[in-house]
Amino acid sequence: MEEQKERKERKGFAANVILFLKGIMIGVANVIPGVSGGTIAVITGVFDRMIEAINTLFKQFKKNLKFLIPVGLGAVVGVLGLSKVMNFCLGNYYIPTNFFFVGLVVGSIPLIVKKTKEAGRVKFYHAVPFLIAMAAVVVLAIVNTYVLEGDVVGTTLPPMSVGNAFFYFFGGMLGAAAMVVPGISGSLVMVLIGLYDNVMAAISGLMEFGDTDLMIRSIVSIIPMGLGIVFGVLTIAKLTELLMRKFKTATYVGITGLLIGSMAALLISMELPTLSIGVGSVVVSIVTCVAGFFTAFFLGRE
Repeated sequence: MEEQKERKERKGFAANVILFLKGIMIGVANVIPGVSGGTIAVITGVFDRMIEAINTLFKQFKKNLKFLIPVGLGAVVGVLGLSKVMNFCLGNYYIPTNFFFVGLVVGSIPLIVKKTKEAGRVKFYHAVPFLIAMAAVVVLAIVNTYVLEGDVVGTTLPPMSVGNAFFYFFGGMLGAAAMVVPGISGSLVMVLIGLYDNVMAAISGLMEFGDTDLMIRSIVSIIPMGLGIVFGVLTIAKLTELLMRKFKTATYVGITGLLIGSMAALLISMELPTLSIGVGSVVVSIVTCVAGFFTAFFLGRE
């Protein structure tokens, strides 16, 4: 009896560690413009469960918390910690890092195709949500690459005011909604509404332990953003549940379009025709792409 209990505890601990690692990936993705946390949630196989847990939080409170806590903690670690590592990789190994993301998306396609087949028969009119979803992501990528020119790094945090508080709440709500939707980058949406710099400055300020004033201003800025994020996540989760219930096949076809669009968006953002790429970089990019594929394949297993 004791042996069975111990085996069950070990299995539960291992499952929580895996959920925590998946949460880290979601968190890291959410701070990189052009990369979707919702896409990573699909890739890692937690998207459906995440939507269900948010929508039934108080109906099955204990069960949902067991799922949401490790994923949520992982996301926080990803945002506060490993995002700096990812920014370093993007700054110094831009092409190989982006091809890792391409591999993640490609590796997730078998999973989403399987879920689409389970949802029901795909019909010709399902091409409409597929094309609309794919086009939306590609257009956002083109805007970010050729209109905004990827200029998204900010280092200063403006003083708080009532107007800024409402702006942060609205931006957090809109960004969070996009973060949950696969293929749409929440951080890119924040770039488009002019909030990304402030968010990055606030997150960086939380880690400045030697500057108490900056930490306090960062916390004050994070609070309305956090409230907006919670409201946005709850709203989009309810909408997603409704779509899944009423139009399940069309919703999965749309998600497939978002994923395909994400892959195209990543390739667009790299501006490959303008780059001078050496043989070594090509080899490393192939390796990282394959690594991304198998990472998605492993994390997507249920």
